[in-house]
Amino acid sequence: MDKQKIRDLVWKRIEKFSKFPPPYGRIPNFVGAEKACERLRELKQYRKAKVVFCAPDSPLRRAREIVLEDGKVLLAVKPKMTGFLVIERGKAGTLKEMLKYGREVDLDELKLKVDVFVQGCVAVDRKGNRIGKGSGFGDREYSILKEKGLLDDCVYVVIAHPIQVFEDLSHLMDEHDVRVDVILTPEGIIWTEQ
Repeated sequence: MDKQKIRDLVWKRIEKFSKFPPPYGRIPNFVGAEKACERLRELKQYRKAKVVFCAPDSPLRRAREIVLEDGKVLLAVKPKMTGFLVIERGKAGTLKEMLKYGREVDLDELKLKVDVFVQGCVAVDRKGNRIGKGSGFGDREYSILKEKGLLDDCVYVVIAHPIQVFEDLSHLMDEHDVRVDVILTPEGIIWTEQ
C-alpha cells in the first residue's frame, strides 16, 4: 500500500464519523475532534507553552480557540501558505476570524519561539509517522519554521480519530517527512515510540 491508498482507506472509513466538510482530499473533520483538541490542556508541554503553532484545518478549530482562551500566543499559517499570522487575542476558530484578529508577520523578524506545533493528519502511526492530505503543506510549515529557528525545543502534536491511527507506516515515509511526538484522540493521548 502506498500513501495515497492509505489516504483513500482512511477517507472511506472515517466518512461515517465526519463533520462538514466531507473528508475526501483534506484533513478529515471528525465527530470528537473538539474533545481531542481539549486534550492539549493535559500536556505539561502545552501548559508551560507561551507560543503555539496551529494549522488552519477544520478539526483543529477548538485547538486554536483553546490557545487564545488560555492566554497564549497563536502562530497560524494562512491558506496555501500565503503568509503567517500572530494572534494574541480575539478569536481564531475560523479562517475569517484568523484573518480578522491576526496580524501578518515576517518570520525573519519574529522574536517568538514555538513551544507546541499542532497539526492535523490523514493517517499517523504509533511510531510518529504522519501522512497528510498530499499537498505537502504540513511538512513545509514545519520545515520553514525550523529553518527560521522558531522550533528549537518544540513538541509536535497531531489531532486524530482512532481510525486514523495505524501501528506502523514507516515503510511509506520519505526523507522530508517529520515525525510527531504525540497523538491526541477523543479517547486519549498516545506518546509515539521514537
